[in-house]
Amino acid sequence: MNTTCPRGVYQLLLAPCLAISFACPINANSDYDFLKIHPAAATIFQRDNLPNLALTNTHSLAYVKMYTAHGKVHTAAMLGRGMYYFPIFERHLSAQQMPLELKYLSMVESELRTDVESPSGAIGLWQFMSPTARHYGLRQNDWRDERRDPEAATLAAVTYLKDLYAEFGNWELVIGAYNCGSGRMHSAIRRAKSTDFALVRKHLPTQTQSYLAKFYAAAYISNFFEDYQISPKLPVALNGGTRTVEVKEVNSFAQLSRICRLPVSKIKRLNPQYIQGTWPDEVGSIWMVLPEESALRYLAHFNRMPQRIDVLPEEALHEDSAYLPVTEPYRILNSMLVDLGGRQPAKEQSQGTRRHYSKYFLRGEA
Repeated sequence: MNTTCPRGVYQLLLAPCLAISFACPINANSDYDFLKIHPAAATIFQRDNLPNLALTNTHSLAYVKMYTAHGKVHTAAMLGRGMYYFPIFERHLSAQQMPLELKYLSMVESELRTDVESPSGAIGLWQFMSPTARHYGLRQNDWRDERRDPEAATLAAVTYLKDLYAEFGNWELVIGAYNCGSGRMHSAIRRAKSTDFALVRKHLPTQTQSYLAKFYAAAYISNFFEDYQISPKLPVALNGGTRTVEVKEVNSFAQLSRICRLPVSKIKRLNPQYIQGTWPDEVGSIWMVLPEESALRYLAHFNRMPQRIDVLPEEALHEDSAYLPVTEPYRILNSMLVDLGGRQPAKEQSQGTRRHYSKYFLRGEA
């Protein structure tokens, strides 16, 4: 994968730190692979305490300084995005019995941004090039690019990393190969006549030579940010619970926005793979991530999901409590009213312009 730092922010921030020469060797030997274990057997943390490796690696210290001194605001924003994306990464890594610490690769690749595109055309959280993305099943056309899809791209990235581990059997080489490609890694191994990353490193592209150091630094700052008075800033658009829903009645963010009463910008942030904000009618349906309340509002609007009033006050069940107001998010067109006690459906009752239901919940007709 090709990495890029958005708008060159971190390149500029790193400049004062790079008086350190990258020619000095990483301490390693041909018999030592810090991750030479099957990923199902133990994690990186259990083997070598990955974050602390940054403190023993001169190259990583420069990036730690970048994160903690010159780029604290950007680091806080990146870690905030991690609060939303890391659970997605961990779910897919766990399902494939892969080390959870591999989630930090996306910090190096994209700073956890779905909108990043490198000069060479790598896109998304995991910076997939188009041919590799297609090989791993990511769809790309004029209205959708799944390299930007957090779920689909993460599944593809985890599968790719698993394939690289089967190919190299050494996580240092895997992490490097993710950046430069397996072909270049094999070529570097042949030139070095070794699979020791410390020896292979000098035969790799310049960007890849510092890649492992960046990975160590990303792991370190993700675990020790509080020591540097850094507070992760979760973007408003990614805050709150979400639900994945099948959208089949509309074909644009604008239509969805009107129904869900949700800004188009937030819909786009949660669904960056739909690059045009519209999709062809013939597609039929697509899956989208929406805030919990907005998802319920959408489903209720089209009467597609059973709905009910989830929290009923105790007094609402008393005999002297004749009416229970039903708020708009739970209103369903053509719904039936079902008695809480399981008896026959009851009739809707009205009081002026307000709709009230007598101790009943709504049952939508799917």
